[in-house]
Amino acid sequence: MNLFRSLVAVTSLSLATAGVALAQENVVESQSYTFDVQTVVQGLEHPWGLAFLPDGRFLVTERDPGTIRIGTADGQLSDPIHRIEDLFQPKGPTPMSQAGLFDIRLHPDFEQNQLVYWVYSRVTERGSAVAVQRARLGGMVGRDQLTGVEDVWVMDEDWQNASPVHYGGRMLWGADGMLYLTIGDRYVMDRAQDLEDQAGAVLRMTEIGEVPPDNPRFDEDANEYLFTGGHRNIQAIAVRPGTEEIWAVEHGPLGGDEINHLIGGNNYGWPWITGGDDYSGAPIGVGTEREGMTSAIHIFEETVAPSGLAFVHDEPALQDWTGDMLVGGLVAEGIVRVRLGNGNVVDEEWMEVGRRIRDVEIHDGSVWLITEHSDGEVLRLTPR
Repeated sequence: MNLFRSLVAVTSLSLATAGVALAQENVVESQSYTFDVQTVVQGLEHPWGLAFLPDGRFLVTERDPGTIRIGTADGQLSDPIHRIEDLFQPKGPTPMSQAGLFDIRLHPDFEQNQLVYWVYSRVTERGSAVAVQRARLGGMVGRDQLTGVEDVWVMDEDWQNASPVHYGGRMLWGADGMLYLTIGDRYVMDRAQDLEDQAGAVLRMTEIGEVPPDNPRFDEDANEYLFTGGHRNIQAIAVRPGTEEIWAVEHGPLGGDEINHLIGGNNYGWPWITGGDDYSGAPIGVGTEREGMTSAIHIFEETVAPSGLAFVHDEPALQDWTGDMLVGGLVAEGIVRVRLGNGNVVDEEWMEVGRRIRDVEIHDGSVWLITEHSDGEVLRLTPR
């Protein structure tokens, strides 16, 4: 496979305060398109999740302060409309902490019920738990507020711990109307193979956080919420357009970032099967295959550190990429475009943006990104 790394023509950016669009633009060249890159808003504190409202505005989460804001395409950014009160953040300086407010998604019937969902790390007596909440977005434009905040789902007490990393934290509405939630192994790799545990897994639940009666059953002792198990830390998940297929791009250890087609009831093998090594350089597991476990569709040769995934679908401005995956890269500092064919990867293109990319969305003919920095941005990539 030819690994094409596109070049970026970087121009200087003028300084601006949060909420003011920048006049200068970067340019990103791909095999098919030249993109103008506009910084829509900046000054966000480690933004994590992005969700577009029907009127074209967007919701964006800030991980560290645990706040939700509303932005507009012309660069306006609201004050926080909500702040998580019981947010877990480790005490003292913890540079490796990944705790905070994560993904945000609209209910599939948002235009009727105005419900917004988010996932975050909740402080508990045992340390922290992954939790999902929801609320209704209301009020006048410019005076938006989230009301009636309620818990949807909270990790069982038995599976809570003080680790500040590997939360997963992505949500997805399936074609079946169910809510899918990714939870990392919480940096205890063996938890991913304990199917009674809720860590190292993708969970499937109803819109009110109940166990669907048709959830797969791994065995009689497996946790009832489990859809798939054996995961390290999924932060990129999406439904493939035109199908009910759920695809995920998962963080490997040292190397070994992988693409998986998620099928209910399957065990994806972490830490027994992986294409990566321990951070010490020592091998992990038994290779990339083991009986009874599902091997990755694709293992990246270089580190992506994937976060955020969108499929290109029904976008005339991006028609050459129809059906392709766009994967955000933290270490890659850009986007990886992946083309699938017959269930396998048939093409891969790396596009450098020069920032750590936390989330990817496609809206109104453009690719939208958020950058994972203490002075984070919302970027819009528009094809010429």
